[in-house]
Amino acid sequence: MEELRLSARWLLPILHFTSWSQAKSLWSSSPATARDIIRMAYPLGNGRLGAMPFGPAGSETLNLNVDSLWSGGPFEVSNYTGGNPIAAVAPALQGIRDWIFTNGTGNVTELLGDDRFYGSYRVLGNFSVDIPSVRDANITVENYTRSLDLANAVHRTRFSASSSSFETSVFCSFPDQICVYTISSSTTLPTLEIKLANELVEPALQNITCGSDYLRLRGVTQLGSPEGMRYDCIARVVKGSAANWTCEAGTLLVRPRRGTTSITIVIGAGTNYDATKGTKEHDYSFRGEDPGPVVEQQTNAAAAKSAFALLRRHTTDFTSLTSRFILALPDSANSSRIESAELISRYTASNVGGDPYLESLLFDYGNYMFISSSRPGSLPPNLQGRWSEGLYAAWSGDYHANINLQMNHWTPDQTGLTDLQRPLWDYMEDTWVPRGSETAQLLYGAPGWVVHNEMNIFGHTGMKSGASWANYPAAAAWMMQHVWDHWDYSQDVAWLKQQGYPLMKGVAEFWLNQLQEDAYTIDGTLVVNPCNSPEHGPTTFGCAHYQQLVRQVFESVLSASAAVGLEDEVFLSNVSRSLLRLDKGFHVGEWGQIKEWKLPDSFGYDFINDTHRHLSDLVGWYPGSSLSSFMGGYSNQTIQAAVAQKLYSRGPGNGEDANAGWEKVWRAACWARLNNTEQAYFELRYAIEQNFVGNGFSMYSGESTPFQIDANFGFGGATLSMLVVDLPAAFGDTSKRSVVLGPAIPASWADGSVEGLRLRGGGSVDFSWNAQGLVTTANVQGRARAIRIVNKEGSVLAEL
Repeated sequence: MEELRLSARWLLPILHFTSWSQAKSLWSSSPATARDIIRMAYPLGNGRLGAMPFGPAGSETLNLNVDSLWSGGPFEVSNYTGGNPIAAVAPALQGIRDWIFTNGTGNVTELLGDDRFYGSYRVLGNFSVDIPSVRDANITVENYTRSLDLANAVHRTRFSASSSSFETSVFCSFPDQICVYTISSSTTLPTLEIKLANELVEPALQNITCGSDYLRLRGVTQLGSPEGMRYDCIARVVKGSAANWTCEAGTLLVRPRRGTTSITIVIGAGTNYDATKGTKEHDYSFRGEDPGPVVEQQTNAAAAKSAFALLRRHTTDFTSLTSRFILALPDSANSSRIESAELISRYTASNVGGDPYLESLLFDYGNYMFISSSRPGSLPPNLQGRWSEGLYAAWSGDYHANINLQMNHWTPDQTGLTDLQRPLWDYMEDTWVPRGSETAQLLYGAPGWVVHNEMNIFGHTGMKSGASWANYPAAAAWMMQHVWDHWDYSQDVAWLKQQGYPLMKGVAEFWLNQLQEDAYTIDGTLVVNPCNSPEHGPTTFGCAHYQQLVRQVFESVLSASAAVGLEDEVFLSNVSRSLLRLDKGFHVGEWGQIKEWKLPDSFGYDFINDTHRHLSDLVGWYPGSSLSSFMGGYSNQTIQAAVAQKLYSRGPGNGEDANAGWEKVWRAACWARLNNTEQAYFELRYAIEQNFVGNGFSMYSGESTPFQIDANFGFGGATLSMLVVDLPAAFGDTSKRSVVLGPAIPASWADGSVEGLRLRGGGSVDFSWNAQGLVTTANVQGRARAIRIVNKEGSVLAEL
């Protein structure tokens, strides 16, 4: 009992004690409503679990998610094929290629796959705590605030009613694998009603039970054969809570004893999804053990700890990650004192000074959400990160890999969170490679492995939907950039040898087999045929996007093999020979632009003021390196001019086809790599104005749902591009690299600083800049390859 009182007494102080000077918070003086959870509620997560608190004072609810809860796949149909055809269709490729080389364009209708049973990411349910005495119509609620501390990931709600002050705190703990809800009062707590349910699910599919100190929600995504995915969620009271607990009709009634001012409940959840069972050996079933025993063990173990201990373990873990990288920008307007929703709603791109505090807040928010949705043992963040409110998410809440999944991982290598990308590597190895090897054979008659644009958690590696979306076998090639970058920043040789290099080699083997000598222009180069520039234009040959990505794969696999000292002479010799003949994916068109397709200008596909949302032909400029580094584009005026022409023509990312946040932050990053501060900063501001809403989430269509998290993560990538240019070296290049600090720092960020920016080759750098945005000091720590640190004027700040 004494420990419980101590926990309650120290609950408020510890929330502030664990903050550090640059810590920022999202806050509001009004509740998030049930009608607009996704645009108002603040997110919490521990990788596997996600939560969003909403609801009025005295009736708070947590919207709950668990990363692997999906409908569809082998849990819906026993012979799920992952979108692959039953029999090989690869023999049709030769005819497709011949037609395209003869006519310039064609189609891949014969290769399209099966969309059925794809499924969707879905919500787990709601955990609610109601205080009937506060919800009484005659009771006045005052001084309401809710906030989310981005440094320690604790959500707090405070209000006063009936001469009592109340506080709730919520956090999702990675060390204990549960979420924790605490309610405290300045006087004895009144009676509470606690529920755990999902009103969106048919009663026949779920079972709600409760006992003397717990609530339990168990269910299945479908009945029959095969049985759907099982899920289990337990809300359990922390031991020692001084109250009487009774279970009535699925509701836990809590009657605190006199003097009891705080009660804590832990929430755990899981499914019987098992990523390691997605192989032919396991009949691609992904079906694991009943989640119940694990959830019982996790909640029992957590409930045996005090609220104080649970909070301390969580904050120690989370702050150890948020303190790895610090971006300090000025707050001359005292924006931190203004409610977050108001800051965002009044923000306009036309204000050239922006709001540095809000911009740094959104940067930190992106890092916060990555930590909250990507931890060892979880799946990687999907299109909605970890936070979804319905049974059917937009685009299934899946993994789109023609920009979105990639953008989700733009920041961790540079911000010291590269070790949190393990879910991505495991996801690719467990769910892409097994089925993707089958796809390579059935669709292309090729070795290695391949995936396409849209993937679920069940190894859907075949083509999905129409050709403009589905015909995208370059997805894995783009993802290999992230594999290479992880090695380049981490210098983890053991990981590279065990996981990184095998992934890259499989993709390189596929493309070695697929490249064709260009029979249209007859210039002796190797090109991809067929190809589509993602979601845009014709099915053709030599798409700039593909050519740039394949080059990056070949450069990476050669460099990786050298790094781990592998003897693979025949394979590496084939890669080297193909790299020499490979079309580089850079051609200049009639109006000075980089061409998106190798087709002659007379075809009319590359036209001025095509404001399409994608920047596919610039992938080698940013986030890739085949243009910016391997072709020396960062200092090449011809390449820079062609990139700039395309960016001007594409517009600000608000075309007829879409008004998404990810379009704008991608443009910002590309402009930053051109050292164009004005355009880079405008696009960053434009994204905030157009797409960010009250809780800081980025929306896909202006400020309207659906929520799509890629712009939240991409915002960080664009900001980092304004702070640094750190390009990889091409295979065999032993010259000293130059790292440019502050290529596009706006004047409104005056006298700011960065701590903990990671460098390729190992090590990190801290730096600061003056009132004009010129970096003046730099301090390099740790080991790093031979580098020269310079500012945008070329002044050498450090040399190793």
